[in-house]
Amino acid sequence: MLSMLMKLMLSLVILFYSFGVYAACLKEGDKIVLTGVMKEEIFYGPPNWGEDRAHDEKLLYWILHINSPLKCVVAANTEQKGWNSNIQLIVSGDDYKTKRNLLNHHVTVDGKIMLAVTGYHMTSVLLNDTSFQPTE
Repeated sequence: MLSMLMKLMLSLVILFYSFGVYAACLKEGDKIVLTGVMKEEIFYGPPNWGEDRAHDEKLLYWILHINSPLKCVVAANTEQKGWNSNIQLIVSGDDYKTKRNLLNHHVTVDGKIMLAVTGYHMTSVLLNDTSFQPTE
């Protein structure tokens, strides 16, 4: 009986610990502030997505190389190299023109976590609804 009670208690401890770990993870839609170096990078799109670079469409995206890697993002593709340190920025409106001067500099970016869902999403984790400012 005592052994069964110990097993039950251990199971409950493990269960609550796993809920705590999962709760500490970021998830899609979470608002977050990140700092790092923002760069414009070339990726390859259709028709062959990099298999035939001479003929594939060249895509320019802004990527934030963050200072501190992300630890956990629910449902992110953690198999992709750099999944937790390179974040594609979804830039809207006039920011492409007005924030261009921040490229290749340390910046602070706030936005909402988004997960890659299409071939045009080049990193596992993206940042949407972004705003930028230089890091002091």
